[in-house]
Amino acid sequence: MKELLEKYWAKSDGTTIREHTDKLLENLNTLREIFGDLIEEKVPEEFRGIFWEALKITCEYHDYGKVHSHFQKKVGNNSVEPSKDLHEVRHNLISPVFVPENLEPILKDIISLAIINHHDYEPNEEEIKKLEKVLEKEFNTILKYRKLLKKSEYDVVQLISQRHGERNLEKFYILLKGFLLKIDHSSSNKFSPKIETGRIRENTLFVRNYLKQEKNSDLNDLQKFILENDGNLLIVASTGYGKTEAGFLFLKDKGFFTLPIRTSVNSIYERAKRVFGEENVGLLHSTALIYRLSLDERERNSLEEIVNDYHLTKNFGKPIIVSTPDQFFPFILRPKGFEKYIALLSYSRVVLDELQLFEPHTLGFIVKALQKIKEFGGKVMVMTATLPTYVERDLEFLEYKKGIFLKDEIRHNLRLVKDSILNFADQIRELSRSGKVLIITNTIKRALELKSLIPEAFVIHGHFIQKHRREREKEIHSFFETPDERGIWITTQLAEVSLDLDADFLITELSTADSLIQRMGRVNRKGLKDTRNPNVFILTEDCSGIGSVYRKKIHDITLSLLKEGKITEEGKIELVRKTYTRVIKEDRDYIEKYKKAKDYIEDLWSLKEKFNKERAQKLFRDIHSYTVIPEVFREELKPLLEAYTSEKDTLEKYKLLGKILDYTFTIQAY
Repeated sequence: MKELLEKYWAKSDGTTIREHTDKLLENLNTLREIFGDLIEEKVPEEFRGIFWEALKITCEYHDYGKVHSHFQKKVGNNSVEPSKDLHEVRHNLISPVFVPENLEPILKDIISLAIINHHDYEPNEEEIKKLEKVLEKEFNTILKYRKLLKKSEYDVVQLISQRHGERNLEKFYILLKGFLLKIDHSSSNKFSPKIETGRIRENTLFVRNYLKQEKNSDLNDLQKFILENDGNLLIVASTGYGKTEAGFLFLKDKGFFTLPIRTSVNSIYERAKRVFGEENVGLLHSTALIYRLSLDERERNSLEEIVNDYHLTKNFGKPIIVSTPDQFFPFILRPKGFEKYIALLSYSRVVLDELQLFEPHTLGFIVKALQKIKEFGGKVMVMTATLPTYVERDLEFLEYKKGIFLKDEIRHNLRLVKDSILNFADQIRELSRSGKVLIITNTIKRALELKSLIPEAFVIHGHFIQKHRREREKEIHSFFETPDERGIWITTQLAEVSLDLDADFLITELSTADSLIQRMGRVNRKGLKDTRNPNVFILTEDCSGIGSVYRKKIHDITLSLLKEGKITEEGKIELVRKTYTRVIKEDRDYIEKYKKAKDYIEDLWSLKEKFNKERAQKLFRDIHSYTVIPEVFREELKPLLEAYTSEKDTLEKYKLLGKILDYTFTIQAY
């Protein structure tokens, strides 16, 4: 067998089975050296003593089935001629025949089951018969693990558990298989075959140095609270209170900083690089590579380094990863390979920011995902400026320590205007003569309508193509950062959640309580400006997006509770609390969507069903979207598309892809 492993291929590039297996064992040792102490704590106590040896055996034998002659032919090893009398059988079904016989029966079964299911397998009697024939004719042996093939994967785990009286066997199995998948996927990546690059042990020092150098300050009371409380946390804090740095303090050892909006993620990623160093931080969302490739040449590393770094991050190999939740939270829907994400999160910390931005069904999924992360030993910090009470109540399983940190100064003075924002152009112009005016509409269509009425205003929204949007984002930041500047910017929810701005006046259509408070956070952020006169103008009539973007019932309840005049930070929290207390009573459909999502997850885990990964991610996202290129750029893009199609070099293709995707934007499916 030794000779076959050294000669036969595991990959179509000629990598031998022995070479690939050795890479897995190398990554296993790396994982154990860097995070072994944390991982061992998560393994059920009765299995802790055998975990690493079990994982080593699983890694060693997982691909031995690739010596099958048909597999060799498939990967291009023409030195092996498959028998015409035999059907091809998937290698993961053959590999368990090589697992040592002298193992304890329970361990042999569990290791063999993980190997069988490290690629997709559904019980199939016809396939079992083909396997028996291959084992007999090609390997001169018999099938001794039929019982592992006859039933679905987790039915088999349950049977083994019952037979041996091991109630924690399923947890052990999920971790064993999950770490096999993580190690295998990392080892198979030709761009960056590392499993982990390091561990953040001195994150407090990193953050303190950053605060001293960039803000000439030290830790505030919120940030000290993080250091004093090591368990799960729920943080409610005003905009501009230093939540981001507090999140960084929580992410010691290994962690994920997650936000729902990609532009916000990009912004936090840039800040995280300044805190922890670029080598320690990864960016992960659906257009992360586009973002990395689109940076100016003088600001970016070589193309090869960017691509390698991207693949390392995709394999979760960096100690700090800034991401959107849909990159790993859909594990709760049990897609193929969900065990990898549970294994990863078992020794990680997760910061979940802006939880209130999700729709109710997604909130239901997230709450159940957090429950599963806690069950497997991961730690969680939820941060928010506003959180509906029903969600806070449902998070009690985290056994969190709650911290509320609100600014003392009154930053906002509200005026309710019973009119359409389209009729407010003259007043907007008047305000712009004495300061910076930020307008936030509920839809892009309304933003463009307003732009036609105020031609001198600048505008930014989500339908700019990537390269134009980057230009506009630089311009809007420059405008709001320049002292004594005057003028008008028209925006959409983009500014609400993803642009760090400080305006003198906010003009906004009425949205919902939590959305309005997010919008207020873009005005008088530091609380240093005069609030004797109104600085937030809320237009309450003919509001766009009601019913499509915002639920009408929540919109109406918000209007009924809003009051003119100065509003304290406590008043904002109370507004959200009162709004959603009434929503629960008056909008049964809203809360039912939340409950149904949680019930669905309960059923999924109790029935041990599998789920399609792509469908899982679509279900998880609030709104399904498409990436599109406007027709007007067809001719301009033609040379790039032709070059991309003909290019053979992988790195050059990435470079061309980045240029092509500069012409894209995201559009909602509806």
